[in-house]
Amino acid sequence: MRAERLWRRGLRFPRLFLADRTVLVHGDVDPSPDPRKSRYEARAFDTRSLRPLGTAFEVQGPVNLARAPEGEVWPDTVLVQASRRSVSVRDPRTGSPLLETDLAEPGERWPDDVALCVLNEAKEAVVLLFGESGDPGGDGGGGTRWWAVDPRTGATVPDLTDSRPGHEARGERMSFAGDFLVAPGQDPGFDPVLLADYEHPRERVYRLEDGEYLGEVESHADSETVAALVGGRPLLAVAGRVHSLPDLELVAELGGPRTLVSLVEWGGEAVAVYQEEDARPEGLGSWYLERLRIRYLDRPGQPVVELPGTWPGELEDLVAAPDRVVVLATTEGVYALHAPN
Repeated sequence: MRAERLWRRGLRFPRLFLADRTVLVHGDVDPSPDPRKSRYEARAFDTRSLRPLGTAFEVQGPVNLARAPEGEVWPDTVLVQASRRSVSVRDPRTGSPLLETDLAEPGERWPDDVALCVLNEAKEAVVLLFGESGDPGGDGGGGTRWWAVDPRTGATVPDLTDSRPGHEARGERMSFAGDFLVAPGQDPGFDPVLLADYEHPRERVYRLEDGEYLGEVESHADSETVAALVGGRPLLAVAGRVHSLPDLELVAELGGPRTLVSLVEWGGEAVAVYQEEDARPEGLGSWYLERLRIRYLDRPGQPVVELPGTWPGELEDLVAAPDRVVVLATTEGVYALHAPN
């Protein structure tokens, strides 16, 4: 099956974001050794028609998609963007700003990730940020943290934060599933034999409402983490495994730690769409023959269906939409495959 082309564009490290029926790709189109001088573009598409919702636009720094909070005169889906000094909400179709707010406590460096969330009980919208924390342990070492700010005032939300020691952030992403936040981190240590520092990557689970730490699971330095509310339950996919939240019970083994995964609900069922790390492509000129797999997590035996496809470029990210469409971001652009019923 040849993938349908949505946008032919050379992209470095493209990432996909999904909210409702909108998918957004964000990638580096003018690479520079200094990330601050690179040029990033974004473009949004409708997952039902697979048509673009607007033209491409430039937007620097971390971005994300979210449902618009109730009561806001915004499009149903919005783009949130952050820098070290401000946060903004934009129209994902055009990139036009809807809200721009200076942070009350600007950072020295750009955050690595951003998200717009609504806290369930208070119906309060907050912007969550993830990045470097400086010295959480007070011992001169670095660390990472996540924290929340008010999108209207830029003020930090008290008690909705956590800082942990470890290496500097390296572009990791937060994930969300229902009432739960999953944030990346590390357990640093020292190897007395090798006389070297080491880190155990972890994914830490928090209750979004109050920031309470609930537990953690082992990760991998090169793995992408995805959390989602699917089939009526919150799930977490990390390092080739799927866990339930918040108890972190193992639901399924998908592959190695570099397995690309997307969690989605199709027909009321929880589904994992993934590509195993050892399923590398066979070249067909500039096109690649690859096989994605679809695992039905709620069915007895968790049956797997293969979804073969060809597309140009190397696969960098994928996201499965409720419309039984799998959107692919490659080094050559954005493509889509239709999953069988």
